[in-house]
Amino acid sequence: MSAPSSPSRAEVDGIAAWTVIRAARELARRLAVELEPLEISPVEFGVLAQLAAAEGLDGSASGRASAAGTASATGTASTASAGIAPGTTDATGRADGLRQADLARAVGVRPQSMTALVAGLTTRALLVRRADPGRGRHSRLALTDAGRALLADAWPLVTASDDWFAGDATDTEALVATLHPLLGTARGGVGEVP
Repeated sequence: MSAPSSPSRAEVDGIAAWTVIRAARELARRLAVELEPLEISPVEFGVLAQLAAAEGLDGSASGRASAAGTASATGTASTASAGIAPGTTDATGRADGLRQADLARAVGVRPQSMTALVAGLTTRALLVRRADPGRGRHSRLALTDAGRALLADAWPLVTASDDWFAGDATDTEALVATLHPLLGTARGGVGEVP
């Protein structure tokens, strides 16, 4: 099918992928406004949330929720569903974090962008880098207590964004279920995001 020489507004608005892209940009802008008082961006929230999800040993919603300091894990894709397995456990019984490349896939950013994000969050003492045992092993990233506290403060602001969608919780869950395959969860994680 060839493109019309002058598409109408209705034809442009009828393109599902373009509508989702526009909506995602608007939602990111709104969420940034909500998170601004905490001095955290939506992507930084995603980093903290994915690291908290990786701390849950059993992969259950309750394990992820307690790692995030909240009673509900709704709205956070687990690292297991993104095809990311946490490493070994530390002395506290928590998983020892994620490799930077796994974290980039889970959050949906380019690995190069994750380097700057990790540097900024490390400088703010919100996460730490732990070395895997053995020479030449990748380091793993984990939340600090300050990172967990910030995530606990941000969590209700982010989960309240579900109210931006018309309908009830069932409609919101259906929307999330519709969008998840586009994120690559069925294929083991998102690819590089442009």
